[in-house]
Amino acid sequence: MAEEKHEMGVEPVDSPNDNDSGFSKPVDEAHTDLGLEYYHKAMLIDPQVRETIALRVRKRIDYTILPAMCLIYLLSFLDKQTLNYSNAYGLQEDLGLKGRDYSWVASVTNIGYVVGSYPSNLALQTLPVGRFVSTMLLLWGGLLMCTVGAKNFAGIMTLRFLLGAAESCIGPAWMLVTAMFWTRDEQPLRMCIWLGCNGISLMLGAGISWGLGHTNNPALESWQLIFLVIGVITFAVGAVAFFLFPSTPMDFKLFTEEEKIVSVWRVSGNQTGIKHSKVQWYQIREAALDPRVWLVACQQLSIGIINGSITNFMSALLAGFGYSDVQTVLYQLPNGAFQIVCTFLAGWFSSAVPNTTVITVIITHVPSIAAIIGIATIDLSHRLALTACTWLLGIIGAAIILNWSVVTANFAGHSKRMAVNGCNFVFYATGNVIGPFLFLPEEAPRYLSAIKALCGIYGASMVFTAAIGVIMYMKNRKRDRIARQESEDYEAPAEVSWTDVGEGAFRDLTDGENKHFRYRL
Repeated sequence: MAEEKHEMGVEPVDSPNDNDSGFSKPVDEAHTDLGLEYYHKAMLIDPQVRETIALRVRKRIDYTILPAMCLIYLLSFLDKQTLNYSNAYGLQEDLGLKGRDYSWVASVTNIGYVVGSYPSNLALQTLPVGRFVSTMLLLWGGLLMCTVGAKNFAGIMTLRFLLGAAESCIGPAWMLVTAMFWTRDEQPLRMCIWLGCNGISLMLGAGISWGLGHTNNPALESWQLIFLVIGVITFAVGAVAFFLFPSTPMDFKLFTEEEKIVSVWRVSGNQTGIKHSKVQWYQIREAALDPRVWLVACQQLSIGIINGSITNFMSALLAGFGYSDVQTVLYQLPNGAFQIVCTFLAGWFSSAVPNTTVITVIITHVPSIAAIIGIATIDLSHRLALTACTWLLGIIGAAIILNWSVVTANFAGHSKRMAVNGCNFVFYATGNVIGPFLFLPEEAPRYLSAIKALCGIYGASMVFTAAIGVIMYMKNRKRDRIARQESEDYEAPAEVSWTDVGEGAFRDLTDGENKHFRYRL
């Protein structure tokens, strides 16, 4: 078997006693990726023709799949933001929320997210991605419309919990889709584009909410109209996506058969394959013993606390600076613009300059740390300066997004990747649950306890990110050193061909098993 694996070019990177993962498995057809057959067909196409088709494929997915992903992710973030905007129009008073009730309502969406994360990840591995996400989109659109009928704390808590559970699929799904359609060098920018739609969502949500705040509907309050309008839009998009959004490159309706084949070949260099529907438990065990996974968990917990605290209390911060209800919503528009610009720039830089993603993530923490310190120290009479600090808080969104691109590009083996994605989003959602409770109502408008805690959490997030980068850098050096030693020690076999390297991408190997895998820093 060892000889067979060597011929396929997919043996573990090191010896069993000194490898990255400590695991290996036989390579057989039962463990091959869904894209292997298409890859074999791609290798029969003339290389020049194949490259021409590959350029056409990239343009097509950039102009069709990427905008669809942007729209759906925008709606998922907008749906969560409805609570923040509704809070500016009397939601707490109408539902009789007192004390920490609002903090619980803000957190329960993420509790639902935690509960739904692992079931969603398992469903994404075994079910068609496009159909599953579209069904969840229809569900959470319906839940938003049902929120119009909420009458009390129990009602809003139940609906927000179910909303979080339904939305828990979207992040892992889009990370999976990104890995299936784009190369590792293309992924950071594309992820920053669809995840950067959080910023567009902030502006769009603020604009819609500001407009609905000027209505005088005798039947519905302004906060109810916000839930209703955004719910209807979400449901309509879900209905269209159900019939059109692809689950893999092989079932994309806008591809010709030749383009489907080349689309699979295009991403073979990722060494992560397309999709494997069978759960491989040894890969999950490998993930549990990979120190990077636990650093990712700590990092995502930290970043989730930051996101959950700032996202749900942005209106409260601005109101504390002396703005009216309508102004509180209106002055959140620039926050989205800051997030969009900085996220796109960070994504472009990470894609254009190889192995700079981890460093970029660390740098994007700095403006938000400065902003949170400014909110704690600037005198309340300088209202515009304090408002500008709240706008800078949105830049941390770039760090969140690039962190996810690091996870997408650096964990291979479908079951391992799904386990890591599940861990990633469980801890991120847990952080979002914790975040709102850092803000003590009696400390308004500065919330000094929350700000002190957030400064420490920002620092912890930077340390965890740096540690992940160092481990991957050391692993790359080790693999390069072993490759050089093997080249010097053995005259045969000759260099591994591109065919062997590419085919190895479709053997459902983990990054620990595949000697050709290199981590993208």
